[in-house]
Amino acid sequence: MANPYQGIGEYLYFIRRKYNVQICVKDFGGFVHINRELHEVLSPFLAHLNPFCLYMKSEQQQFHVCLSMIRKMHDRFQKKPEAFFGICHAGLGEYVVPVWRGDLLLGTVNAGFFQTNEARTEWCIRRTCAASKSLSADRALELYRQNIQNATIPPEDLLVHLRLVAEYLGQTYQALSNTHIQPNMGRHYQNSSEDTIITHAIEYIHQNSTQHITMQQLTEFCHCSESYLSRLFKKHTGVNVNTYINKVRVEQAKNHLLLTDESVASLAISVGFNDSNYFCRVFTNIAGIPPTEFRRRFQEKPENAHPSPSGL
Repeated sequence: MANPYQGIGEYLYFIRRKYNVQICVKDFGGFVHINRELHEVLSPFLAHLNPFCLYMKSEQQQFHVCLSMIRKMHDRFQKKPEAFFGICHAGLGEYVVPVWRGDLLLGTVNAGFFQTNEARTEWCIRRTCAASKSLSADRALELYRQNIQNATIPPEDLLVHLRLVAEYLGQTYQALSNTHIQPNMGRHYQNSSEDTIITHAIEYIHQNSTQHITMQQLTEFCHCSESYLSRLFKKHTGVNVNTYINKVRVEQAKNHLLLTDESVASLAISVGFNDSNYFCRVFTNIAGIPPTEFRRRFQEKPENAHPSPSGL
């Protein structure tokens, strides 16, 4: 059955691709989590995952500076409820549109990045890196130039798109709140902070799934304790960290099984398993059938394939 909220996800991807903007949804109290299918669609948009941003946030202090922006956005909208344009500590600008349900501020829809002054942006990046023990200004500027492109849409047109998204999210929350348990909106900022941490952890897993991943590596990347990250993982994904890593690897293995003739032992190693027997057990547990049976059932055969001379 199709996800009923798939359309809003496709719309956000369209805005991102069409106009070179990064879209981020900030959830101040849990409105995204009110429905599993809504959360599934919006998960890719709950944190900035641009390589430049990820690098800047690899330093703990800068990571927490980004998290502190959530509170500032919330407080600003309590005083002045209109959309605004802001510039972060790294010199990049974004438009921020509030998501309201009546007088209740649910969160924001953010779109960036806009570089309004090249020299000032470079100065901000160098200043931020100079205050850090681990960030290199040269590396940061390299990633900035490789990954940050100015938007190709006039601000007034972009705001139309963002307001449509914000209105949709507000109305969706209104409809769901009649039949779902409502989150505690008094716990401002918590969900956005949690979303940022868990989204970064998931991104790290996807980027490094073929390598050995430890909890220490994950917690260092997300700047939190192992117990906190373990709790968040269970809360947001329903499984523990190791199970999630295995699910990612199994999905990659499925592609190998369907698109290549690579042996099971070989592809087990290529997707991050050191033991092919263990891989087969994990694959069977998650997919419901062994990898060889999965390939036999679902691998497409060329339409004009001829049987072997032996008839086998």
